[in-house]
Amino acid sequence: MQPGSAGARSPVDWDVPGGSVGCRPEDSMERDTMPADVLFVGAGPANLAAAWRLGQVLKEKGKLDEHVIMIVEKGREVGDHILSGAIMDPKAMVELVGDDWQAKGCPVDADVGDETVYTLTESKARKMAFIPPPLKNHGSVIVSLSHVVRWMREQVEAELGDSVMIAEEQPASDVLLDGDTVTGARLVDRGREKDGSEGGGFEPGADIEARITVFGEGSRGSLTKVLVDKLNLGGVNPQVYGTGVKEIWDVPPGRVKAGQVWHTAGWPLENSTYGGSWMYAMSDTRVSIGFVTALDGGDAACDPYEIMQKWKTHDLLRTLLEGGTLVKSGAKTVPEGGWWSRPRSHGNGFLIVGDSGSLLNIARLKGIHTAIKSGMIAGQVIAEALLEDDATDQVLKRYEERLSASFIKEELWRVRNWRQIFSRNGFSKGRFVAGLAWALGGKILKDPVPIHTDAAAMQKGDAQANRGVRVEEGLTVDKVTGVYHAGSVHDENQPSHLLIADPNLCATKCREEYGNPCERFCPAAVYEMVDAAGDGKKMQINFSNCVHCKTCDIADPYGVITWTVPQDNGGPKYLGM
Repeated sequence: MQPGSAGARSPVDWDVPGGSVGCRPEDSMERDTMPADVLFVGAGPANLAAAWRLGQVLKEKGKLDEHVIMIVEKGREVGDHILSGAIMDPKAMVELVGDDWQAKGCPVDADVGDETVYTLTESKARKMAFIPPPLKNHGSVIVSLSHVVRWMREQVEAELGDSVMIAEEQPASDVLLDGDTVTGARLVDRGREKDGSEGGGFEPGADIEARITVFGEGSRGSLTKVLVDKLNLGGVNPQVYGTGVKEIWDVPPGRVKAGQVWHTAGWPLENSTYGGSWMYAMSDTRVSIGFVTALDGGDAACDPYEIMQKWKTHDLLRTLLEGGTLVKSGAKTVPEGGWWSRPRSHGNGFLIVGDSGSLLNIARLKGIHTAIKSGMIAGQVIAEALLEDDATDQVLKRYEERLSASFIKEELWRVRNWRQIFSRNGFSKGRFVAGLAWALGGKILKDPVPIHTDAAAMQKGDAQANRGVRVEEGLTVDKVTGVYHAGSVHDENQPSHLLIADPNLCATKCREEYGNPCERFCPAAVYEMVDAAGDGKKMQINFSNCVHCKTCDIADPYGVITWTVPQDNGGPKYLGM
């Protein structure tokens, strides 16, 4: 197979009101081209596992040096943009690395020990008498996923050398297509001024022309979103998301033991909103805490960040955290739709893996093991495609066949209607219906159960109602302080990577019908209505605050906000999160 032999390529054109966004129409600009056999977009656990397994198979066949394999990562370093709880089911890591995966240095904070599930009211915490089966974590480990992917990168380089090129600080901004065949990706243009004009150091983004492109961008990947829309790859149901807010705290000795796990349900969420929280003891004095709030609850005033801060004022958390120190914080969306929300994840010249392919098991609150396994399957199938010199869907569809024969299908099929049940029934009734569906293997009276997008679920109302949680020193923090603890930095002299197709809508129709919900659902205080000339208001985008969670791209009720990659590789620094 000859690198770069996929034929003519043109970037996808997004049809977005107010201009083309994210994937640009054909231009006359002279661009560098780089040929590759395989291009991985994103250096998360799925793509790193895929590249690792691909390299292993080619090395076994004596063909590794004959192929160009590249990973492009938008963060300054691998792991910078990775955020997860996280409890990892190790079975996929065992398959990838072997039984001695920990002995080989995979970073683990603690083995899961004592587990407790609480149901909260505003003033009480009721300990459940048993652990619901999906939340049993015996045999799993507490990890920082950012550390795990950093270690995976080191293993790929140690085992495969320069045969797999990992390029950090290389955001991919466009999908390259030839008809219905993906032929690579375009890197972001560099050196544009704040107004979008070409600055003195302007450099057009290069086109990486690849026979096979693997999209492993994580939740709401910007290129995956374009590809799914352009090629009509959507699943039976649309995807639905939750926004998770996470903090790392150092707490005084004696309050927790390494490996201790809590999960809570109930307060401060309303019955109409799915979600819950965790506390994972990474050591005897360091804890990971977080709260995930579903975005389809319908309340225009829903503020996942404030919900997290309010949760911390409960006596259960106050007793844990008071006297401690906030170390890091961050936010990320998670794809909650499950099996029926999976896009078609294969086609001519492409695969979609991990969270980008809706492989999170929302009932278990786990997606690392499914991401790694999907990557392993992808790596094996890609190796076969290269060896057979055939990158069409005729070969790449083996990815779906093998994924469906793996534990991924077994897990996700049992909870295929999980989120839909809660969306239709509310939390109180939903947990009983979901439990029944679990016992019946996932099937209830209707299968599949339909669901609406998060944006469509939002009801008109006043997003400014019930605003604000009192900041308590040493316990709760405001959004701007949270951005500081996320380490998020962007060059303010570049164009905003957050694009609003019709800014006038913010000050008129959206303000009247919803009260500007973006001011609430954004966990980083990016969107702010400020005084305009005269008596009016206008939207100010504080894009340098952005922590790359993608909530705005998902929850905007008019669909006019688009998240794109920034040109400066900016964003959070989540190493250790």
